[in-house]
Amino acid sequence: MRILVIANNLNQASYRLRIAVLKDLLATRGIDLDIQLRPDSWLGRRRLYASAGQFEAVLLQRKLLEVREIKLLRARAHKIFFDVDDAIMYPGSRRNPIHRWRVWRRFGAFTGRVDLVVAGNEYLADIFRDAGARAIVLPTVVDAARYQVKLHAPTDSPALVWIGSKSTLGYLHCFADALQKSGARVTGLRLIVVADQAPTGLPLPVEHIPWSLQTEAATLARGDIGIAPMPADRWTLGKCGFKILQYMAVGLPVIASPVGANAKIVVPDQTGFLPQSDEQWADAVAALAADPKLRQTIGTAGRRRAEEEYSLTKAADLWERVLKD
Repeated sequence: MRILVIANNLNQASYRLRIAVLKDLLATRGIDLDIQLRPDSWLGRRRLYASAGQFEAVLLQRKLLEVREIKLLRARAHKIFFDVDDAIMYPGSRRNPIHRWRVWRRFGAFTGRVDLVVAGNEYLADIFRDAGARAIVLPTVVDAARYQVKLHAPTDSPALVWIGSKSTLGYLHCFADALQKSGARVTGLRLIVVADQAPTGLPLPVEHIPWSLQTEAATLARGDIGIAPMPADRWTLGKCGFKILQYMAVGLPVIASPVGANAKIVVPDQTGFLPQSDEQWADAVAALAADPKLRQTIGTAGRRRAEEEYSLTKAADLWERVLKD
């Protein structure tokens, strides 16, 4: 069967992690993804949407289309699926009220015209269900084969590692007190930041390593403990925890805020810790930094969980059932 995939940005992590990685696997199951970038021009978009009837279904990736666009696509497409892994219906408080109203208007028009929403977590799925759409959950998955498992050893300079982008660097600053308390407890503690921009003003020695798809796996393995601090708000609740899956694939124990998908991915005391206070953060860091055998045990369990519960094969299985239903 042929599926038209309409993506808004082929370089966006959401597209790479949820669609592009599955293309070859789905092809072996008789599902051909014809991936098209959403054109910039209105004429180009009209032509693309007009072609939708030539396919068994259309898969929209993450982008809420304008009202007139979704109406046009609905008139031509046999089925419309929508894949989403962020709370895109909440554009942020810094946006002006008119922009927020326009986004919410698109969301309302959208939910009534798609056949199924495939959401990255239950929080997102529930938002669409409350708006009247059918929704199922497909967690973001990880290709564990890309990551070599770390062998943990004693160290005089244990390293926390964090991977993200400049848009989320602020999460580290929100947890500066937790990092400061951790540093006071653990001699030689340092922080490796893998991102497109270096952080400033953090209470630990920081090594910034520019993000690269080719080097990220090896870079993460330089750390001893993967961290995912995150405040709780309606945007972060929609996050799907991919950095945690990366840490687990490398075999790192994880310390994460119990927010959104984090609390589902991390199994407390088995694959990591979910501290709720600065003191609990410091306790978790201190326990792991002092005990390489504990890091290895927890890291191995995390790797196994990534392979068994968050694999490309499981994602392809779900998409096959959905698309062929």
